[in-house]
Amino acid sequence: MKIYNDIKLAQELIRFPTVKTEDRGIMRFLSKKLGDIGFKCKIIKSKGTGPKPALNLYARFGRTKPHINFLGHTDVVANLNNWKIPPFKAIIKKGYLNGRGSQDMKGGIACWISAMSDFIKNNRFKGSISIIITADEETTGYGCPAVMKYLKKKGEKIDFTVVGEPSSNNSIGDEIRIGRRGSMNGIINVYGKSGHSAFYGSYINPCTVLAKIISKLKSSSLDNGTKFMPKSNLEFTKINVDNLSENVVPHTASAKFNVRFNSKHNSSSLKKKLNKMIHAVAKKGKCRAKIDYRVSGEAFYTKPNKEIYMVKKIVKKVTGKNAKLNCRGGTSDSRFLGSIPRLELGLRNSTIHMVNERSSISDMKKLTKIYYNILENYF
Repeated sequence: MKIYNDIKLAQELIRFPTVKTEDRGIMRFLSKKLGDIGFKCKIIKSKGTGPKPALNLYARFGRTKPHINFLGHTDVVANLNNWKIPPFKAIIKKGYLNGRGSQDMKGGIACWISAMSDFIKNNRFKGSISIIITADEETTGYGCPAVMKYLKKKGEKIDFTVVGEPSSNNSIGDEIRIGRRGSMNGIINVYGKSGHSAFYGSYINPCTVLAKIISKLKSSSLDNGTKFMPKSNLEFTKINVDNLSENVVPHTASAKFNVRFNSKHNSSSLKKKLNKMIHAVAKKGKCRAKIDYRVSGEAFYTKPNKEIYMVKKIVKKVTGKNAKLNCRGGTSDSRFLGSIPRLELGLRNSTIHMVNERSSISDMKKLTKIYYNILENYF
């Protein structure tokens, strides 16, 4: 049975230019690699960003419990101009692997597969290892739900998941995510009464009311945070008044906002809280308000359990440092895992989404060792 080299495999993965949901043959490539070490692979389609469907992969080794899973994604962001080294050449220089996806997150996938291949070859164990690789974490996010739907239909249950997102900050394993804040976008439309600005009392200015709504939302505390999550925070990102005349009060005014919320809320309870404040201000100003929401993901949190404490000990053993448990960062595919206990542990995030993304070879070797130890201690 083969053992895959983490660095070589990462180079091979980076050379697939999988921007947005373009597959370029990468899922077939991974299926072959995983099939050669005994995994049964299934490619699952989901809606893509273009006319072609996105291709996602589910692969499993073994059929018994306990069942540990790895979740990753092969899609990468664009931002491909003005690189010193071509983004898909995967060149190693001065101790770094250069290329788009080296940190986020083809490098992490390669480290897990390398550790997994080594573990399977050298150990007899009772249980199952699976891997989910999605094609659209950076864009639409339809892939992971499609895989979860497939698993539910098949009656497959995952006991614990390691998400390979680049969670490390200053050094490998210094931070472990045990949850993520939720993210919700909103558009507030305020409707007043238009009129000539010279005739006070003949109009109802939606701009004034919108300004008061913004002030109210920004001055109101949504909560005091939790042990692992900061206070929920609402930020306005765009204000718009479609009005070409300086001396005419417009009929409508609108504003867009994003709120990152902790596990004290779900999107439903948060909508009710915000709606109450917005409508109260609008009513007082004799305006009507309409709010439209789009939820990117709910807040989730895994209470520190034996697996999480096990991983903390492994990080300490490999790196000599104590990992901090937190819920920082934006959304990830982890939000689609439902009630499955999980953590996020991957490479550093120092150059993700940037020009000249690169990952330290030393970091990758450490992460592969951590992943191997997770498997060794899990079974």
